[in-house]
Parts: sequence; C-alpha cells; structure tokens
Amino acid sequence: MILYEDPKLSKIKSNLKKMRLRNQYTQESLAEISGVNIKSLASYEQDPSKLLTASVITVYKLAEALNCDMTDILNPDKIYDTTINKREGVI
Repeated sequence: MILYEDPKLSKIKSNLKKMRLRNQYTQESLAEISGVNIKSLASYEQDPSKLLTASVITVYKLAEALNCDMTDILNPDKIYDTTINKREGVI
C-alpha cells in the first residue's frame, strides 16, 4: 500500500511507467530485466491501452521484473471502458 505518491507520478497516465519509475528503472533496464522489447515497452507506456492487447506472458514478465501483480501495471479504468464499449457495441 502506498501512503504517499510523488506528485510527479500522479500526473503519469501509464501504471506501467509509474511502476517502472518507482523501481528506479530506465526503459532500457526494464527491457533487459523483463526480456520485453524496448520498443514494445515504450509503446505500452505511451498508450496504456496497447498493454491490454499484449500477451499474458508479456504482462507477466513485466510484472515479475517490477515485483508487482499484473493488475498493478494495467490501467483498470481502460479495462472497464473497453468492456463497457464492447457490450454496447461501440468497439
């Protein structure tokens, strides 16, 4: 449980990027530790919805490298929005 969050982190939309910064990793170091391609990692950070289309293995590797749960790096609001839109036939 995080009792205090750096105000700079609260402005970041990507949970993946927040977790990476909390762990003091660069994109390069996280890519190396996780085995996930750096271009993919950058893409997931820039557009968090892209992480929803990544394989479970990719999300698992990132979560393991960041020492967190897979749900911690996904953006729950994006998952919820996608689910609602599919139900309503928007997507």
